[in-house]
Amino acid sequence: MKISAMTDTSDLSGRLRVFADIVGKETSEGVRQFARVACVNLATATQPFGDKPIHRRPGENAVEADISKVFYNPDDGGFAATLKEIVGKNPKRSNAAKQAFGDRVDGYIESNNISAITRLARSFGYKGVLFDEINPSLHQNRRRPPRMRVSKIKGQMHMVIGGKASLRQYKQEQMYKVGLTKAGWAKCATLIPLKRASSPTRGIPQWVTRHLSRASGNIVNNSDDSTNPSVTMTNATPWTSIVLSPASTKDALGIARENFIKYMNAAIKGELRAQARLQAA
Repeated sequence: MKISAMTDTSDLSGRLRVFADIVGKETSEGVRQFARVACVNLATATQPFGDKPIHRRPGENAVEADISKVFYNPDDGGFAATLKEIVGKNPKRSNAAKQAFGDRVDGYIESNNISAITRLARSFGYKGVLFDEINPSLHQNRRRPPRMRVSKIKGQMHMVIGGKASLRQYKQEQMYKVGLTKAGWAKCATLIPLKRASSPTRGIPQWVTRHLSRASGNIVNNSDDSTNPSVTMTNATPWTSIVLSPASTKDALGIARENFIKYMNAAIKGELRAQARLQAA
C-alpha cells in the first residue's frame, strides 16, 4: 500500500513572507527544498532504518533467514540426521552397519557427491527435494502479510540437491532488493523541481538510490500556492505502509520542518547582519 506525506506550511506563512522579502528568495523554492529534505528523512525512517551501509545488513539478514526457511542444502543439516534416524530404527542392521552408513552419508555430503545424495534421497523417498535448481515461487508464495515475512513450517522446507549456485544467486538477488521501498522517497525527491544544481537525492545512500529505476513515487507540487504552499510526496512502492508507520512519517516530516525553520531563521539573520554592516560602513 502506498503512503503520502505533505509539507504543511499553513502556520508558516508569516515566516515565509519575511524570508522572501529579506533574503530575496522565492517562497516556492524554499518549500521545495523543505520537501526534498523531507524525502531524505522519510527514506531514513523507512525500514530498514538508517542511512549507513551497516543499516542495510539487518534487512539482508531478514531476507536470507526467510529464504532459509524454505530452501536448504543437504549440508545445512537435516538430511543426514533424518536418514541416520531411519536406519537407526532398523533392527536388522548392526550398530557397526548403522555407523558405517552414517559415515558414508556424511562423506557424500562433505564431498558434495551429488549423484550419491540424489540416489539416497530417491531410495529413501525423501520428501521436498528439488534437483539442480530452486523454484522461486515456493518462497514468494510463503510470504505472508502484514510484513510479508516467512514462517518456518515443518514439512514445508525444500532441500536443493546440486543447486547450491542457484540458491546462492537467488539469495543475492533478493538481498539486493533491500532499500527498494526507501527508494520510493528518493524517486519523489528527483521529481521536485529545484533550481539548485546539487543532487536532489543528496543524503540518501547509494544502496537505496540504486533502485531508482524500479521505485515508484510521485508528487503534487503546490509550492506556488499563495495561501498554503506545499508539496505532497507519495511513495507508491508496494508495501510502503507496512515498513513506515504513520507515527514515523509524522516524525520525519516534523524533523524536516524544524530544519527548514532553522534554515530560514539563519538566512534571515545572516541577511540582516549583512545589511547592518553595509549601513554602518
